This record gives sequence, C-alpha cells and structure tokens, in this order.
Amino acid sequence: MKILLVAINAKYIHSNPAVHSLKACAGDYKSRVDIAEFTINQQPAYILQEIYKRRPDVIAFSCYIWNRSVMDVIIPDLRKLLPQTDIWAGGPEVSYDAPETLRRWGLRGVMAGPGEAAFYHLAAAYESGAARELPAVLDGNKIQRMKLDDIPFWYEDMQDFEHRIVYYESSRGCPFSCSYCLSSIDRAMDFRSVPQVCGELDFFLEKKVPQVKFVDRTFNCKKEHALPILRYILEQDNGVTNFHFEIAADLLDQDYFAVMERLRPGAVQLEIGVQSTCEKTISEIHRKMDFAKVASIVRRISSWQNIHIHLDLIAGLPFEDLPRFQTSFNDVYALRPQQLQLGFLKVLKGSDMERYASEYDLLYTSQPPYEVLSTRWLSYEDVCHLKQVEEMVEIYYNSGQFGNTLEFLLSCFESPYALYDSLAAWYERYGLFGVQSSRIRKYEILLEFGSACVSQDTRERNLLFSGQARVSSPIAADMQISRLKEYLLYDLYLREHMKNRPPFAPALDPWKNAIHDIVHRESLEHTLFPELAGCNYRELTKTLHVEVFTAIFDEPMAVLFGYERRNPLTNNGITAKVPLANVPDTIYSCGQ
Repeated sequence: MKILLVAINAKYIHSNPAVHSLKACAGDYKSRVDIAEFTINQQPAYILQEIYKRRPDVIAFSCYIWNRSVMDVIIPDLRKLLPQTDIWAGGPEVSYDAPETLRRWGLRGVMAGPGEAAFYHLAAAYESGAARELPAVLDGNKIQRMKLDDIPFWYEDMQDFEHRIVYYESSRGCPFSCSYCLSSIDRAMDFRSVPQVCGELDFFLEKKVPQVKFVDRTFNCKKEHALPILRYILEQDNGVTNFHFEIAADLLDQDYFAVMERLRPGAVQLEIGVQSTCEKTISEIHRKMDFAKVASIVRRISSWQNIHIHLDLIAGLPFEDLPRFQTSFNDVYALRPQQLQLGFLKVLKGSDMERYASEYDLLYTSQPPYEVLSTRWLSYEDVCHLKQVEEMVEIYYNSGQFGNTLEFLLSCFESPYALYDSLAAWYERYGLFGVQSSRIRKYEILLEFGSACVSQDTRERNLLFSGQARVSSPIAADMQISRLKEYLLYDLYLREHMKNRPPFAPALDPWKNAIHDIVHRESLEHTLFPELAGCNYRELTKTLHVEVFTAIFDEPMAVLFGYERRNPLTNNGITAKVPLANVPDTIYSCGQ
C-alpha cells in the first residue's frame, strides 16, 4: 500500500506544512507515505505525468484557493489513467463544501477539518484492508484531535527545503472572530509547549535556516506562550536566521518591548493585519483593534530600526467606499512600514463573510480566489482602479528601491494615496500596465512622471492628476527636477552597484580629482568601510561606487556606496558621506 500526498504550491519558494505534518502523524504507516510537491506555475500535464509515474494506491491532495483550478484539470485525467487508485482531498478549499467536491471531482472521499488524526485513521484503514468502510467525508472534527505537542517535528534533512521558506506552527486556532477568516469558525486554541518549541527552534538555528515563518494566526494572543519564545530567540540568536510572526500589535506591552528592542536587526519581522482604520468597518467584521494604539506601537517599534514591519489592508470590506479606503491607506502609509500590502477581500467558503454576502450586495468571482468584484459601497470600477494602485504600490513602494524618491514626490501631492493614484493614471495614459519594464526603465518612468508633477504646465497637470498635484513655479520646477534626478540616482546606487550609469546621471568629470582623493584616502585609513581594510586603492575603485550630489544636500556631497554590508531591513547598501568643501570631515550613516 502506497499513499501519495500531493501539494501544489503557489511558488517554488513555498513549501506545504500540511502534507509534511500528515506524513509525520502516520505513525507505523509513515514508510508507506510519500510526498510530491509542485507549483501552480508548472504545466498540469507535467504534474499529471509525475504523479502517474509513482503509481500510488491512494492519492491525497492538499487543496487551497490558489491550486483548486489545477486540481480541476488534473484530477479528472488521473481518474482515467489510474482507475484503481483512490483519490482523496483535504484542506480549507474542500472542507466546507465536501458534497460538491465529491461530485465535481468524483473522489473516493474528502478529509474535512483538522487532518492529522483523520489521515492516521485513513492510513490505518487502507493498511488493514478496511478502506471500504471509510465514509465519503472523513471529518477530523469528529475524530479525537491530536494535540500540537503530539505532532512530531517533521524537519530532518533541510536539503529538501533549500531555497524555500520554512514554516513552523507553535499554536493553532485564533481567539478572534474576523468575518472574512476561516479561523472564526473554529475558535478552539491549542499551543505547542514552550520548551518543545524552543528545542525545535534550536534545529533551525543550528542549521542557520535563513527564514522560519510561523503560521500561527496570532502569535502573541497568549503572552505566556509568545514572550518566552521571543526571549529565547533573543538569547540564542545565530546572526543569520529570521523569524516571521503574524501578530496583533495592540496586544504588545512593555514586557514585549523590553525583549524586542534588543533583537538583532533583521532577526524578527512582524506582519500586522490592520485591514481598515474605519471603526464602523472593524466593528462590522467582528474584529477588535484600536488603531490609535496600533499606530503608536508601530511607531515605537520602527524607532528601534531593528524589526521589519509588514502592514496589511483589505479593500472591499463593508462600509468602506473608495474615499474611506483612501483614508485607511493614508493612515497606514503614514506609519512607513517596510511592506504595505493592499489586498482584496476573499470570500472564503464557510466564512461569515460568505453568509453576509447578499446583505452587503457583495459580488465575488465564481472561481478561486473568490475575490471581491463589487459591494454596496465599492463599484467594480473602483475595484479595478484599486488594482492599478496596488500594482504601483508593489512596484514602487514594496520593492524598496525608490524610497527617497517617493518621499520627495510626496511633497507634490495632497496625500500618499494621491501620489499612487496619479502614478496609476500615468501608467494608464501611456499604456504601461502589462508591460514588463526593466529596472532602469522603472526609474525612467518615475523621472518622467515626477517631471510632470513639478511642471509649470497647469493644464497638463490638471488633466493628468485631477488637481491632486501641487503647483510649482517655473524656476522651482527646474530645481525640483534636478533634485528628482539625484534622488533617483541615490536610490539606484543604494541598492545596486551598477556597471553602466543611467541616462539621467550627470557626468562625473568635474569631480574626478576629488573622487580620486577620497578613495585614495580611504585606501590608506579605512575609516569609512573598515570591512574593506584589506583592499588597496584599485580594489576599492571596483568595490565601492562614488557619486556626487549637488542638489539634495545642504552642500555638494560625495557619497560612497558600499555593498559588503547591507541594511537588514531595507537591503540597501551602506553609505559614507564626504562634504566636498572639506574632504577630511566625514559623516558615516546607514542608507535609509
């Protein structure tokens, strides 16, 4: 008897903790279980062939909104090719409409709800020859659940997870009742014991795993669980591993802060679901959040400059029309997280949001990911427009490549949303959506857009930006364009040691001797980049980049960009600023 657990992940860097957990819980039948992981980017024909080669007796698919369409293609053909093989499915995409799933795919059965105990039951039945007695719907909620402490740690050989995100579960369930989330259906909580968690984290620390992503819905919902784990990460830090947590920021207190402030920069990143800053919306979706408190805490954490912060918004929630969503966007943007995810409501099967859909005039796609099309408050045109704004945020903000330029451009607009709204209008007008632009081309587009922002042609500005951009005088416009080019150049070299200078970069010939003197002095003293103490002048000219800026600082400034070290929160290189009027006086700083 051979059972094949199949996972089809959204990206190659992802792994599927569900199938590994199921195999680990198969007990005496573990040797009978194999795992096959694919991605939705692979051709269905390839996935079909690879599964067929295995000739399993039983196939069990792990189903989610991102891979159901692939299942629709391959499962019917698998039934033709392997008619004697029983096919099962499990996961959130099939747990709440099992009868429809059985009909659609002609399955032997569906494992609904928690899977570990149900899968052990299934494996035992097939091994003993009692598989015919299994019901078509094997409901994990009706079988004695396995405690998290009893689920074996399945990571052994990290070779299979090389270049992939490693997932870890220290708690299961969520105490909150957000109407868009499946966790609101089953609020039963279970926690892996702190000593067991810390012992297992040792494995990742010893292996120097780049990132461990906790899949806990709200990691800090129980202080006596979360705080000791954070303390352990602080004490055992290996200088490499990053731990990602989803948290409720307003549950943090002084005890947490005392630990978090001391963490190595880059040791931890926090994902905080704000979703909306509209109190009526938050109440309607049964969510508890004090945004003023969240904002205060996020600012406090940001001030330490050691923790990556990811903030989430959801478009399409009740009572939030386009103007009110813009307010939420501006509120969250003002916190300057490293990542701002502008997501769209997914109406998940079995969620409260699905039940309230008619009340909200909520329309959503018939196929996964069941994403909002319109609501009583948000038209389809609004949703389409927000999709364009989302793309601008992803390209220009979340990439982290244009930080200084975006801050400069914000001064031209009434609000952060107005900036990205206008940038989306620029893309629309010039047919840039759907075009794969090179990195340099993105800088050039931002230059063209920014030049229009500070243009004295008010007719052009009002036509393009709907009056959202502030007016500059012709003289100020020339000066602003010069500053814009320098900010773009600064951002470009912060991230990458470019071999070829971009078209908008001014010639460095007038500063050639000054640059030579600065690099020569550094080759003798190594005060700015001590990590390059072994490099001579010639080697430094290849390792460092030197650029001269005359418009964005109070005085002409040479900036040395180094890339041996990087800011762990932004991935920017390290800079050293040298005033050209007084070369011996130096100012050292991390690139922001």
